Order: sequence, then structure tokens, then C-alpha cells
Amino acid sequence: MKILNTCLISCLMAFSASAQVEGFECGSETPTYTWEQHLQRLISSASGNDAKSSSSGNNYVIPIIFHVIHGGEPVGTYPNILQDQIVSQVTILNQDYSGNSYNSSNYPINAFSSWAANQNIPFSNLDQKGRIKIADFNIQFCLASHDTNGAILNEPGIDRINYLSLGLSSPSLFASQEAMKTYLDQDLKPKTIWNVTQYLNVWVTDKNNALTYAGVSSVPPLSGLMDLPNTSTDTTDGVWCYTKATGSYSIFPSGNYISEFIDGRTLTHEVGHYLGLRHIWGDSACGTDFCEDTPSAAGQNTGTPTYPHNSGSCASPSNNPDGEMFMNFMDYTRGPSKYMFTTDQRARAHAVMQNSPFRNQLGSHNLCSAASAGYINPKLDEVTLFPNPASDLVHLRLGNEKIIRIKIYNTLGLLIGETGNNEIILSNFPNGIYFFQIETDKKTHSVRLSKQ
Repeated sequence: MKILNTCLISCLMAFSASAQVEGFECGSETPTYTWEQHLQRLISSASGNDAKSSSSGNNYVIPIIFHVIHGGEPVGTYPNILQDQIVSQVTILNQDYSGNSYNSSNYPINAFSSWAANQNIPFSNLDQKGRIKIADFNIQFCLASHDTNGAILNEPGIDRINYLSLGLSSPSLFASQEAMKTYLDQDLKPKTIWNVTQYLNVWVTDKNNALTYAGVSSVPPLSGLMDLPNTSTDTTDGVWCYTKATGSYSIFPSGNYISEFIDGRTLTHEVGHYLGLRHIWGDSACGTDFCEDTPSAAGQNTGTPTYPHNSGSCASPSNNPDGEMFMNFMDYTRGPSKYMFTTDQRARAHAVMQNSPFRNQLGSHNLCSAASAGYINPKLDEVTLFPNPASDLVHLRLGNEKIIRIKIYNTLGLLIGETGNNEIILSNFPNGIYFFQIETDKKTHSVRLSKQ
């Protein structure tokens, strides 16, 4: 990991305020140094196992419930946004966390290859071209199918809440970060939160124009460290996102957005914090995000930089000659310019998924579609789709079982195809992740496939 010097240790131990920046950015708090020390021990203990291996079979599906907060407006009238805007957001999350973001083809042909060689970055963190690898987190998200009482949701993943019915004020009245945090943590969240061990809670609300951020995530508690400052509780855990920064304009242009540049990356960034990731500059000039494979950065980047960017801006460790990783989701660049996580960021997320008492049960309560639920523990020893990833034709190897039918689902759990053949043509499918539910004369299998 990047070297943590004495000054930075002191800064991390003392720092408890939110990292506020100009513009619509991130208001998430920085974890304490004690929290970080503990996470590093957890990652080290998993070295060589799942947390450090991009080829491991440990997969996660996280059910999301979007609490859409409104003041009695009809569905489709701001801020009571349409279901399609929420669906577009989940589509972006699944693309980004599977390493298949819609603009990942913008990654330069030689990105960070010289820096990686100079820093002796492990081969497992590099792609075939010697670049820092765009990581597949093996984490997918689904719109929750049931509420906390087990009832089927009319709109999967959506809980529409009129704040007036709860006796609450409009979120747009709170003009400071402190006031908004108090409103969320003491009023709105405790009255609306769903079980944090079963759902990723996302609150989508309007905001005051004076607020300079569009998303806030809680810090995940870790086993044995439940009472640290800044970590979440079972009444506050989750993510807040500004309504007009939720969803993707390009996927669903009829939604309510700040601008046409909104493409779901605010929530991608905040879910990164929810999974234990830090900003790439470490919330300090040339600080550390505790990931060896992200070059040091002098500070946050905004707008649409070009590669290489800010070469030599940090000296220890140096980011020469390739500069800063502005295309990382944990920076502040505009959505079209960012499209990647790294292998070490994946290691952090998996350590959190395995060791946070608010994360390690997610996906185990049958709150997703059958296809997604089957993805948690696929029986890959009994059935194989190859090649995987695939671009055109995929073959099914099934031993001595007889195929009855194959159903193909997208990451939202929607059935998009059905066949009885053991050869499936994918050329008409968009790039992304799919789940194959294979029914035979003996049992049903569920297999995940990446189409590239």
C-alpha cells in the first residue's frame, strides 16, 4: 500500500469533518485512522485469497431499496421521479462495478503502464497490455423484490415516501451541510430505513441550492469496531443522493437531471464509499487511498482531463510519468471522463463485504430475482458457459443432463430471452452481465456470463 507518513497519520486521526468541495460533489466523511488500520489487517489476512484475487469466484449481489422522498407530488412530477430513472441508475451501477462501464473504451492504450513498471505493481493488477487493470468487482446490484414484511413491491426497489406524512420538513430547507446531516441522520433515516443487513438503503431527495454536494455515504462499520466516530448505525447506514444527480440522462432522457451530463456516476462514487473506498487523493494533498495501483494525486480533479494528467504532481510516491488516475470513479471528474476501479479497490470492497456486520449478509435473504439470487452461489462445477466473457456465440457444457429450457436475465432480473439450444447467439445483446437460468431434467443451474 502507499506509505502513510507521520504527518498524514496525525491528519487522519484528527480529521472528522466532511470532505466538502466546490460544485456538486461528495459530502461523505473520512474514516478514522483506527478504522483504516483494522481494514488493512483484514485485507492483509486475506492476501492471496479472495480479497486480493481478481479471478476468485466470490460474487455478491446487493439488493437496493430507493427511498424516493417527495412532498405529495404525483409520480413523475419532481421530486417524485419515475421508475425508469431509478432503473437507469441501477443499470449504470452494474456496468461500472462489473468493469464494463459504457465509456471504458476511452481507456488509453498505454494507461499507467510506465508508472506501473516503475512502481513494481503486481502482475495480477495489470491487464494484457500492461496497463492498470479495470477491475470487475464481482458485485452486482438488484432492485429489491420484497419489502421488510415479505410483501412483493409493486415497483421493485422503490419506496415512495411523502415527508409530510412523517411530520418532517422539506429537505430543500436545509442550507448547510451540518443541518442536512442532522435532518438525514436524526429525522428522515430513522423513520424510513429498512434492515441494513438486508438492503442497501438509498435516499433520493431534493436539496437546497446552497449545498455544494450531491451525494453522501455512511462509513461501513467493521466487526469489532462498531462504536467508532463516523461509522454508521442501524438507523443511519446507507447513501443519500440528490434527485437530479440520480440516474442516467443517456439511458432515460425524460427524467429530472441537473444537466444532460448526469450519468449515474454520483451513486457509483458514493457506493464506493459504502464499500470502504477512499478518494484517490486520500483527502490530503498527495495523500493515500491505501491502494498500491492508484497513482498519488495532488487533489481532486474535475471536468474532463486528458491523459496523461498532472504528471509529477506528487513525488513520494511519484506519479511520474503517467500522472493522476482522473478516470477513477473515486475522483470528481465529470461522468463521461471516468470509467474504472482497480484491483486493490476491489480488495477493499471485498474485505468490507466479508467483515462489516451491515454488509456480510447482503444478498442472502432472497430479495432479488431468481436469476440474481442464483448468482450468489453458482454451481460452476456442474455447468459451464464458454467462452466467458463472450462476444458472439456461447456454448453450454452440461455433462449428461438434458436441457429443458434456458432463460436469460439481465442485471435487473428482467427476462430477455429463452431457448432450448446449447449454443446461444449473443451478437444482438448489449455488452454487460447476464444470468443464465438453465433448467434440466435433474435440476436448475444459474450461471453468470459477461458479454463484451
